[in-house]
Amino acid sequence: MRILVCALDYPYPARGGGRADIWRRIEAFARLGHEVMLVNNYDPTSPRLPDEEDLATMDVTLASRFSFPHADSLARAAGHMINLWRVPLHVAQRTPRAADQRRLDAAIGRFKPDLIWLDGPWFGELARRLSADGTTPVVYRSHNVEHLYLRRQASAATRVKDQITWRIACIGLKRYELAMMTSADAVFDISLDDLAFWRGLGVRGAQWLPPLPELALRTPSSERVETDILFVGGLRTPNNVQGVRWLASKVLPVVRRERPGTTLGVVGSYPRDELTAELAAIEGVQTYYDVPDVTPYQFGARVLTNPVAVGSGVQLKMLDMLMTDAPIVTTSQGVSGLPPASLNQFDIANSVEDFAAAILRRLDDPAVDRDARQSARSLFDLHSISHALATIPQASRRTD
Repeated sequence: MRILVCALDYPYPARGGGRADIWRRIEAFARLGHEVMLVNNYDPTSPRLPDEEDLATMDVTLASRFSFPHADSLARAAGHMINLWRVPLHVAQRTPRAADQRRLDAAIGRFKPDLIWLDGPWFGELARRLSADGTTPVVYRSHNVEHLYLRRQASAATRVKDQITWRIACIGLKRYELAMMTSADAVFDISLDDLAFWRGLGVRGAQWLPPLPELALRTPSSERVETDILFVGGLRTPNNVQGVRWLASKVLPVVRRERPGTTLGVVGSYPRDELTAELAAIEGVQTYYDVPDVTPYQFGARVLTNPVAVGSGVQLKMLDMLMTDAPIVTTSQGVSGLPPASLNQFDIANSVEDFAAAILRRLDDPAVDRDARQSARSLFDLHSISHALATIPQASRRTD
């Protein structure tokens, strides 16, 4: 099968849960014998665009790719704002200029996709146009309840500019998400909780499709970087920033009063200068930014943590933690959307005192039930991808 994947930004290098989820699924498609074309948008001013080596790595897996830049001008921005209720801001920003559109259409025409896979609503206008003749099925994969996720990010943001930008991005988004879901040939959701939310709003036939942990596709590095406590996460999203600040400035001092010398490793991508300075000033914090592989840190930690209290969907870091044999301490939000059968693998705590107490308890008693851990891991493997593809009603829309 030839699968056209429409993704937010470059999914590789896979820094951050959203990009990692997309890239791992692309790798799974290829491993299952399917050809994949990637279409993505990107910010040309970003200092962290993939380099030639990264692009070459992507091309080993992809049959084809087409990337086009944000094309914002004052005129286009004004048009986006006027049209927000019909086409939400982040969707409008992923509409290519005319010249890019012609090149994109030609590239897709050469690829001849059998299936259009939308990771989120962001390329909804492209999918609508490509599927207008009814011959190419569309799959919608929901990563979050996006309108709620963006609203929560706005609430967690500390800079006024970010708060305003996140809130503008929410306008018209709920309606658009529902429209894309109800018109798609198949809908998959990353989270069981979010799946129940959408079903409550009338979305029928949606299925759970969990993300893949990295070690479902490869073996871990033999390298180990030892820390007592570990946090992993993208450090530009407000919820992760809020969480790591809480862990480092509130929880860690409580732990260190009981166990002096305890270390907290922070493995994160894209941190802002103010956060790096803040973490550097906290005794016991060891930072590792923009690392190519997080597994040496995850497998070297005595206790893994997820302090994030705001979010939606499933946090991919939780599944990557399950691949280790270390105890995991998390907030209630961290286990949101996960299947009940996996919840016995997590120590759940929400207050500073309870979170610190759970870490201290697990530092003293790090043993886990390996049979139960393996049972939880089995819920997240390649079989979920092959099953999902088998359920898509591809032939029903063919006009041969």
